[in-house]
Amino acid sequence: MADHYNYYELKHFAGIVADAMGIALPESYAPTIGWLSEILRGRLGGTADRAVLYHADAVGMHIWQKYTPLFAPVYAHTSLAVPFLSTVESVTPVAHASMYTGLDPAEHGIQTYVRPQLTCDTLFDVWLREGRRVAIVAQKDSTFLHIFAGRDLEYYECENAVAVQEKSLELIGTDRYDAISIHTFDYDNAAHAYGPESKEALNAVSLEAEGFHRLAEALEKTRGAHRTLLTYSPDHGQHPVMGGRGAHGSKQTEDMNILHFFAAI
Repeated sequence: MADHYNYYELKHFAGIVADAMGIALPESYAPTIGWLSEILRGRLGGTADRAVLYHADAVGMHIWQKYTPLFAPVYAHTSLAVPFLSTVESVTPVAHASMYTGLDPAEHGIQTYVRPQLTCDTLFDVWLREGRRVAIVAQKDSTFLHIFAGRDLEYYECENAVAVQEKSLELIGTDRYDAISIHTFDYDNAAHAYGPESKEALNAVSLEAEGFHRLAEALEKTRGAHRTLLTYSPDHGQHPVMGGRGAHGSKQTEDMNILHFFAAI
């Protein structure tokens, strides 16, 4: 059977999150996905007053398909899985820029692996205009800390994925933030070094899935005090290359097809 690309483009992500929170987006943004927003609002019992968006870098849909049990901690807390199509190029700055601007790469301006500070409107700017308290928690030298820099939000730079998880749990515990974007790339690093299906890479998948589980447990303890949108949202995948390593940036389905999970807590 021939490979197929997923139907929904990644640029819809910002619209989905904003609509679930009852926030109007700039007209330039790709719209929400109507049926998905309707389901999310129904399960939230209205609009979310908080969003926690977990981005495990480079986890492609084919990894979910081949190693499904590794994601049991994600399935345990989510109720919707939606396939998405990454950007061209399928690299982190391009993909995350589209996710948080609702724009195609040619429109937001990042089309290759470069990391300039975005000057166009982002979901972070929309949140801030709405008076929402916002934080980014990311590993050292994360793309999030570059392309979304310079905004009146809190930036937390952590040494590794475990430290990101601990800081995120701390922030959830303080109940200070209305939106937290979280970025880890232990899987991406391991897949580049050892291959997308190596023991080291799959161990990183498990580590990040367990981190998501811990975040979800913490959020579930606040059920009733908040209506929270929680997502597990990768940016692209990886494919194997000569020498046993991994790479991405191509139009191969391994790089392009990803799976996002949504929870209404």
